[in-house]
Amino acid sequence: MEQQTAIDTHNLLAMVEQESNTRGPKVTIYFSVPHSSNYAIIGRAELKGHIHAVAACLEEMGVAVEDRKHIVDALHTLPNADELWKHRSESYAIFASPSILRWYALPLPVKDEVHVGDDFHITPLIQLISLPEHYYLLEVSFGTPRMARVHPQFVTPISLDQVWALEASWDHEDVVHDRAFHTSGSARRGHHGTIPNGGSQDGEFRRRERFLKLLAGAVNDVLKHSLSPLVITGADDLVAHFYKHLHYSNIIISPEQISIPEGSPMALDTATWRACTNVYSDRAAQPSVADAQLEYLRCEGRVTEDIDTIVSLSEAGGIMTLLINEPAINSSNSNVSEPDLINAALVRTLQHHGNVLATNTHVLPTGVIALLRTGRTIA
Repeated sequence: MEQQTAIDTHNLLAMVEQESNTRGPKVTIYFSVPHSSNYAIIGRAELKGHIHAVAACLEEMGVAVEDRKHIVDALHTLPNADELWKHRSESYAIFASPSILRWYALPLPVKDEVHVGDDFHITPLIQLISLPEHYYLLEVSFGTPRMARVHPQFVTPISLDQVWALEASWDHEDVVHDRAFHTSGSARRGHHGTIPNGGSQDGEFRRRERFLKLLAGAVNDVLKHSLSPLVITGADDLVAHFYKHLHYSNIIISPEQISIPEGSPMALDTATWRACTNVYSDRAAQPSVADAQLEYLRCEGRVTEDIDTIVSLSEAGGIMTLLINEPAINSSNSNVSEPDLINAALVRTLQHHGNVLATNTHVLPTGVIALLRTGRTIA
């Protein structure tokens, strides 16, 4: 009944969809972990407070005693669960119902909230949902490049052994070639052979280009079925030469050095993910396609801010992109049911393979705006 897992959008949506067809209330708890050496002690106390709030809410709603006890008893196992506190995460999302208890360790802080309703509440995860589920990170270096797949909580190395091995074989060939050059020069001319400085530099340049071309081929092969961002880090001149050999298009070049951590491929590590996310967010902060399309689509009647219309369209798969401004939702004085409606629209849009993006650039009356698919218009 209890499950701990790294956040995964597909897994999350599958859970929400499955649980929408089950009886009983759905409880969602978000809480951030304190930044202190005794975070586990403080965190346990705060989590117990949230669980107490859930119990009071369930009782006030008149939930059946059996269901109420089932949910609260399951939640009470979490403060004493060692795996929850073994490593410090930024925050947690906890989902509980009469049939499930699941928690996710989150790499970003969230506002402490408790929701009890007919569906799980995932709107606070909009920042994570808007981000790629993972990045590829490549450290470009001459001779010993490194590559990894970077998830929110862990980093998995990707082998580039074939590139390292070939570079080592070239080192051996160069030693043999140099020996042959010097020997033949001595035999023919009676003096020791030398390589002019210009020739040496040209040879080094050709060797570097050959190596970077080989590395690009290996990276292209790894990413041939991927759409995830590739973050490239390394010395500027080396990255510039490498880039021209690469065919993969979804590339971000980091202005700062990002190191791939050593050790267990499943080790808890959010620092690398945060560094990649910062670089990705800097690029995403530039005017997006959605921003550019907004006014154009509005003129075509393919933009709506009416929450009831948005919910209806999301159920029918009519939303291309849903822009959500969570601070605007939290500060809105609108009907208290609107956050639940927005949450429902978010879930349905994702289930119909629409895009959901967090935005802070649009002042939205309800905190949400929908861009409609082709063929859909607002009368």
